[in-house]
Amino acid sequence: MPAAWEITVRETLGLLDAELPGVAEGVAQGRYALWLGSGISLKRVVGVPAIIGRVIEYLRSRMDAVDPTCRYKVALDRVLERLSVPERQRLHLDQPIDSWPEEDRRIVTCRLAETYAEVLETPLDGQAEADFLLWQAVDVQGCFTGDQPDAEHLCIVMLTLEGAFHDISSANWDYLLEAAERDLTGAVGSTIDVCILATDFQNASARAKLLKYHGCAVRAVANPNIYRNLLIARAPQIQQYRNNQAYQVMRTHLVSLVQERRTLMIGFSAQDSDVQEVFVDGAPASNWNWAEDPKAFLFAEDTLKPGQRTVLSTAYGANYPANRNAIEGAARVRAYAKPLLTALLLSVLEQKAAAFAELGLPAAWVPAERAFVIEGLRHLRDTVAALADPDEHLPFVQTLIAALNCGLDLYHHGSTHHGRYIPLSTGPVQQVGAVPVVTGLRQASVALAMLGKGAANGDWSLACDPAIAAPVRLEQGGRRVHLFFAANDDVANQMIQNGHVDPDSDDTLLLLSTSAKASFARSPASRYGRGSKTGLREVCMRSVITGATDAAEMITSFKWSAAL
Repeated sequence: MPAAWEITVRETLGLLDAELPGVAEGVAQGRYALWLGSGISLKRVVGVPAIIGRVIEYLRSRMDAVDPTCRYKVALDRVLERLSVPERQRLHLDQPIDSWPEEDRRIVTCRLAETYAEVLETPLDGQAEADFLLWQAVDVQGCFTGDQPDAEHLCIVMLTLEGAFHDISSANWDYLLEAAERDLTGAVGSTIDVCILATDFQNASARAKLLKYHGCAVRAVANPNIYRNLLIARAPQIQQYRNNQAYQVMRTHLVSLVQERRTLMIGFSAQDSDVQEVFVDGAPASNWNWAEDPKAFLFAEDTLKPGQRTVLSTAYGANYPANRNAIEGAARVRAYAKPLLTALLLSVLEQKAAAFAELGLPAAWVPAERAFVIEGLRHLRDTVAALADPDEHLPFVQTLIAALNCGLDLYHHGSTHHGRYIPLSTGPVQQVGAVPVVTGLRQASVALAMLGKGAANGDWSLACDPAIAAPVRLEQGGRRVHLFFAANDDVANQMIQNGHVDPDSDDTLLLLSTSAKASFARSPASRYGRGSKTGLREVCMRSVITGATDAAEMITSFKWSAAL
């Protein structure tokens, strides 16, 4: 079993399938609330150890080492007194902290990170502002206001657009989730309301909420009179969070969230007492059953942290001591943010496509006739997942977004001008039946399943073909076929008029969910010839599906109609 920091997206999917099948299903059904910590933003903003390093360097670079009364030296001594004697031997205060041996710097900053709230509360003589070290030494504006989202942030917003998450609780001050929503939808707040103050909750109208219960750096910089004091970082702020009037509505919402939805923590140790108190107040009355699937409390960790164990012991009460090992083992999802969120996204898309395909098949077909749907879509999912570089997730996610945007924009509109993420559906997977039949997504999903089944059987291979803006490239016996999907004849005409599809091309296949004119073949005699120019091939999936008595006949008819 790979460690959480080295597992691939494909291996994460295998882990979910084999050991935690209820997790992916629960996420797709919208049954989990996300609880996020700094671990999801480490490549975009400074983490807690780096914050400690900035404090040390700010004080070290300004102190007079030979003057015991120097206010910077006095403050630094107070910070460093939390270190053990062996740890203090790793200090190199005559050098900038970035010049320290890497192991020494890591040991010192990670040790002090365990008490970061106390470090940030360290007084500096002459400074009346309690948050001076955070605001100036750490530099909130320089460290936490960037707007270049990473793979995790994009995946979270895509999952939210797909209806998987309704509540995202974040201890992070950064703007990266908002930036991801902007990049995917064109506007911050179009789908996700950022909530901090009571008025934010009162005016919320979007499908999901981002609960920034420790504040927001961008708002603090833009409007410091209101939001600067709402950046929760120092020990008194954490200890008195329960009594902070500005956060009373937030805290009430968080307690209700613990009671109403299952918890999935990613990049978050739950070490702060204010967070633990939320679970203390909310979880016991919820009567969560530790043995029930999907599990009520999950942590993306290799090994559980003390704060996370506190959450479990609080939630399961008297059942926890006797079942500790089983509870803690079932609560771990051994994959960190990037592979886990990417895997969950691919799984949700697979589950939705499978649900659409199930609705698109004849109702009388027995489960054995429907089995190809899961087999085909699972093969597509795993093939795509295998393309993810375990060391560079962002390019993979960006390519996935581009492919989905292109394919779904062409499918619905016959153009690629939209430029925004188009979800398969805006609700959780169990609500796909409410998506209008006229969208044709049921027939399109059946087509995808058949293509995946053929690829799994070795009948052909599939790949994306972004170079020509075709959603899919099919290779079979030395020839290439460019596949396009269209909801109906009007969309297909738009594709042709907009120059995406060449009507005279004999290497292009257009799969229409419904069509009054596209071909449907039921015997080899009506199959397109391979030796002559055929022009654009169009196949009506509704006719292929409704004209078949079983799966074998349908797949055969599809191949004949498509000349495959």
